[in-house]
Amino acid sequence: MKAAGAHEEDPLETAAIAETKNGRPEAYEYLVSKYLKRVISVAWGIVRNADDAEDLAQEAFVRAYENIARFRTGDPFGPWIYRIVTNLSLDVVKHRSRVRQEALSDMEEGERRDRADLPAKTNEIAARIESALQSLPEMQRLVARMHLVEEFSHTEIAGMLNLNEGTVRSHLSLARRKLREQLADVYGGSYE
Repeated sequence: MKAAGAHEEDPLETAAIAETKNGRPEAYEYLVSKYLKRVISVAWGIVRNADDAEDLAQEAFVRAYENIARFRTGDPFGPWIYRIVTNLSLDVVKHRSRVRQEALSDMEEGERRDRADLPAKTNEIAARIESALQSLPEMQRLVARMHLVEEFSHTEIAGMLNLNEGTVRSHLSLARRKLREQLADVYGGSYE
C-alpha cells in the first residue's frame, strides 16, 4: 500500500500524455478513463448535484486537453485534473450562492422549500452530518469534505486548492472542532 501523497509512476499515463502532446488525441482517452470517476466524485463533493458534477468533469477534461501543452512532463496527471475540476466547481458554487440569495429574497416565506425532504431525510443522522458540513465556512467545508469524505491526503488537497499543507491542516482542524461541537449529541457526548 502506498503512503498518502506518494506518487507511483504510471508508464501508460506518461505515454498517453506524451502522445497527446504530440498530436494523437486518441491517447487522451486513457487519462479520461483512468480519472473520470474520481473527477466526477470531486465535483459532486463540491456542487452536490450529479448532473452538474458530470458536466463539470467533462469541462475539466476539455480544459486539460486544451492546455496539455502546458502540462509539465513527469508530473502526475491526477492532481492537475483535480485542481481544474475543483476550481470549476467552486465557480459554480459561488454563482449559485449569488443566484440563491437573489431568489430567496424574492420568494415569500411560505414558498421556500429545501431539498432536505428528498430521500436523504430518511436518515436523520446523515442529514445532521450534511447540515453540519454545510454550516462550515466555505474553505473549511471544502477541506473537510475532500479529506473526510473523498479521502484525499493533505498534500492532494493543498495542490487542488492551491494552498500550503499547513493551511489545509488548519482548516481541517477548525472544521473537525466545529463538527464535533455540532454533532456531540449524535456521537454521545462532548469533545475537548
